Amino acid sequence: MVDIRAWGLRFPPTRRLYEEDAYLREADATLLGYASEKGRRYYLVLSQTIFHPRAGGQGSDTGTVEWEGGLLKVEKALLVGGVVVHYGRLLSGGVPGEGARVRMAIDWEARYRTMRLHTAGHILDYAVSRVYGAPVETLDAYHSPPEAYVVYAAGPPSATEVEAIERVANEVVAADLPVRVTYVRREELGRALLNAPNLSRLPDAEVYRVVAIEGVNAMPCTGTHVRRTGEVGEIMIRGVESVGGGFRLVYDVG
Repeated sequence: MVDIRAWGLRFPPTRRLYEEDAYLREADATLLGYASEKGRRYYLVLSQTIFHPRAGGQGSDTGTVEWEGGLLKVEKALLVGGVVVHYGRLLSGGVPGEGARVRMAIDWEARYRTMRLHTAGHILDYAVSRVYGAPVETLDAYHSPPEAYVVYAAGPPSATEVEAIERVANEVVAADLPVRVTYVRREELGRALLNAPNLSRLPDAEVYRVVAIEGVNAMPCTGTHVRRTGEVGEIMIRGVESVGGGFRLVYDVG
């Protein structure tokens, strides 16, 4: 059994291409190392990656890593410190040596749906705050299939308030507002944020990646997003249930 944390931390931080361009479907990389598990399953560390790991309220990308004479199906990506570890099943050939060039490809349909869902989650944060009259902290969130949700630290909304949240969210979608990513130094963060919850839980860093929906909100986020709110499609609230300390809002995009 591979101790993934101990093994992964041997490598330098992975360049995360998905943070630079969420629409990148394929890219090349250098194989820095691998570890084998039972059967034909392997862990790979690459110099850079387009695979978003399960982290920050977003699920893992899937796809393939291919090289001359071999192909690995990536079933999940894991974040170990600053290193992205790719785990999957070897479909053909053998794993090459360190320094080999490989070609990555993500399952685009699943990634794009997650991008729409994640942007929808930010829009819902705004809509909930509008309806409740003040920013509402979030306790948990998952912005990927099969079920996207956000847990808010407030009493559950009434049926009328649910309708209002959905209406406000879809007004933002219909406005087709730009969604922009900027990098902000710690001392400039206060001026860059807008309607951002959970700031008391923000980890300490020198530079923050901020996702801003024009006129709606701007918050630290490492996830993948669409370029304009119009790409999200209709936001639908599928259910609301009380949970410890708040309520869980389940949603989808049409």
